[in-house]
Amino acid sequence: MNALNFTVDQPMMVRIRRELHAHPEQGWELDQTTALVRRELDAIGIPYEFERYGRNTVVATLNPEKSAFTIGIRADMDALPIDEADHGQPYRSLTPGVMHACGHDAHTAMLLGACKALWALRDQLQCRVKFLFQPSEEGRPSGAHVMCQHGVMEDIDCIVMCHVNCVDPVHVISTSPTTTNCSSVAFFITLGGRAVHVATPHAGVDALAAGVKIYNGIQLLLSREVDPFDTCVMSVTCMHAGNTVSTNADVCRMEGSLRCLKNETMAWARNRLEKLIRSVAEETGVSWELSWSGEPLPSATNDPAMYEAFVQSARKVVGHERVIFLPTSPGAEDFAYYEKEKPGLLFGLGMRNEAKGACYPAHTRNWEIDEDGLQTGASVFVQFVLDHMGGIGGMQMPEKEKE
Repeated sequence: MNALNFTVDQPMMVRIRRELHAHPEQGWELDQTTALVRRELDAIGIPYEFERYGRNTVVATLNPEKSAFTIGIRADMDALPIDEADHGQPYRSLTPGVMHACGHDAHTAMLLGACKALWALRDQLQCRVKFLFQPSEEGRPSGAHVMCQHGVMEDIDCIVMCHVNCVDPVHVISTSPTTTNCSSVAFFITLGGRAVHVATPHAGVDALAAGVKIYNGIQLLLSREVDPFDTCVMSVTCMHAGNTVSTNADVCRMEGSLRCLKNETMAWARNRLEKLIRSVAEETGVSWELSWSGEPLPSATNDPAMYEAFVQSARKVVGHERVIFLPTSPGAEDFAYYEKEKPGLLFGLGMRNEAKGACYPAHTRNWEIDEDGLQTGASVFVQFVLDHMGGIGGMQMPEKEKE
């Protein structure tokens, strides 16, 4: 069974990726995106459920009757609030201020390519495959969290996903048997002072001065209170205070992001930030308020057995030398919610090709990919299913179910 031949439809994936790229949508507002996904699934002939697991979610199922072992494959679909640079590409975003700058258009195209290839092999597969098209990976509430709350993982035994990057050369696969992405949460600070004329600062309470003191305090606690071998990133990304040259600021608002490798470090950092703000407020006389974007997004950690299984399949597609180690990223990934429920595996796919302009970081307006890599991503998904449709590690289906 593992020697089954297959092909992936590269022209189809390029067409889909470019259509998605030209018409990006954000968060949960993916009406046009999900219409495209459903159109392509209808053309393939694979059945799917629309919005069973949340708004604009699409979950397609291959071989629903083969329930002894189920492999899930996930793609995120949402774009970012970024205005795309104009390099003359015919598929440039037509939506001002919105762009697929993180590769989710490629993720969706590759998953549809895998759907088509596996649909052609459906009668020869021993397992069920579920294809998860997820909204709102970039936004909150997290699409993965909502889909899990609606029970999407109840009948899935393991799940895999790909994230493209322009760090590694095109066709290079990266993964690891441990944590791939840190936990994260956003924070919002409001400091209240008392405005007076700038010539009499002693009569007022300067909220901006308190904000600067908190900013500097964060740098000190990170450099002196965090284990150098741990990961804790606490960044103030914006600060707004005051509106005139003649009066001190009576309000200072700060926003930022906290990212930690360990859950216990995250708990410590949240508590420590609150203590810092309270201390500065008592010293300077400002009022204060600290709020969070919600519960921290958990860290994403690959299952070791899935890692071993995946590497075998990836090497069949790209060769031994093109499967490399994936270092832990401080960036967040809501795939972690699926991994909290069942064994999961995240892998990276290089799309870098300087000759094609595919050499810029994700989340920037110059982002581009080498579309030749689409066939690699889809092929790895298909090979993984073919190699492990009978189970993985302790997840094997019973022998009687195989017969």
